[in-house]
Amino acid sequence: MLILANGFFAGAEIAVVALRKARIQELAEGGHRGAAAVLKLRQDPERFLATVQIGITVVGATAAAFGGASIAARLRPVLEGVSWLRAEAGAIALALVVGLISYLSIVLGELVPKSLALKSAERFAISVARPLAALSWFSRPLVWFLSASANVVLRPFGDRTTFTETRHSAEELQDLVEEAAKAGSIHPAAGEIASRALDFSGLSVADVMVPRQDVVMIPRGAPQDEIRRLLLEHTHNRMPIFEDRIDNVVGYVNVRDLLAVAWEQRLIVLEDVTRPAWFVPESMRAVDLLHQMQLQHLPFAIVVDEYGGTSGIVTMEDLVEELVGEIFSEYAPGAAMLIKKELDGSAIVAGTTPIRDVNRELGIELPEGETWSTLAGLVLELSGRVPVTGESIQSEGGITLEVVDSSPRRVRAIRIRIPADATTTGADGDGK
Repeated sequence: MLILANGFFAGAEIAVVALRKARIQELAEGGHRGAAAVLKLRQDPERFLATVQIGITVVGATAAAFGGASIAARLRPVLEGVSWLRAEAGAIALALVVGLISYLSIVLGELVPKSLALKSAERFAISVARPLAALSWFSRPLVWFLSASANVVLRPFGDRTTFTETRHSAEELQDLVEEAAKAGSIHPAAGEIASRALDFSGLSVADVMVPRQDVVMIPRGAPQDEIRRLLLEHTHNRMPIFEDRIDNVVGYVNVRDLLAVAWEQRLIVLEDVTRPAWFVPESMRAVDLLHQMQLQHLPFAIVVDEYGGTSGIVTMEDLVEELVGEIFSEYAPGAAMLIKKELDGSAIVAGTTPIRDVNRELGIELPEGETWSTLAGLVLELSGRVPVTGESIQSEGGITLEVVDSSPRRVRAIRIRIPADATTTGADGDGK
């Protein structure tokens, strides 16, 4: 009975500690009386911990005293009946009793109740909260004394008895989301978005921007025919306007403002429809940029480097795609082929594809660095130059990067050959 009482206190302690505060508050707000008692215990952790410790200590000491005074005394005459044990019968009886009590205390008083309490923390905590609260009320003087003593010892460490819950890191949250998606607790698509959202907080504007060599810009003094050609050949909603050189962006135009004029063959005056540009640094966090664009209702930003030169552009669509994946329009059917899987297990990937997307899609772990974020950037870093078409480069984990399309200035496409032991997650949406 005493050992089972010890198990009650041990299980109660682990259950109340393991149950997260948000869940307790949710139950308490729903009118659950047991949850309200648990919440009250957690709000006064000194009293709760001291009450549990009083129970464990008193029960343990009583069990030891009872075992030594009662069970050992009854066992001693039995051992004295054995001639070669008669001289040490008392010591042997006490040792046997101590061993038995220790074994039962560990198994029935600690391991079993704590295991059950962890498995059903919510139900266990709610069931024991009210008896513990009553016991705490009766033992208030002793609880106060023990709590005060503990806080005196903790004071040099700048701490006191409290329930400050451990905060999960981004990596731990990623693992929790992936496990929940695999277990079916959340929809795999929702898990993918949550995983992307956690990655999003670590991205900079440079990681999500469209590089300037891929940006369609209009010279401020462009001829009418040139402007019409750009409007017909490209399907972008907005285009930057520059004067003299690309690094001198003076604004941008919304294509809708030009279409009517171009269709009617009227004179196009860019100054009349040019909107002021908003400039952001490469180092700005993508999540901060998204917040600013939401607050200021800005759909478009010009990215500049530390010297003031134009690095690229970022649109609201670019930021949203980092959360939900690529968004393709009917005007860009080829855009979906950024990563094309082959029958032999390899994949042909566009050089401009971010490494994080390659890793997520193929379930591998290609490295990302401070000076590169795309697959082409990794190839350039590993080779130290612009490799020619057909050249193969070895990356970490035995992954082969074969250049299938390049020019003297750019690496356009790479074939990724993955050894069997290099994949860390499946490419079915469950991996990071």
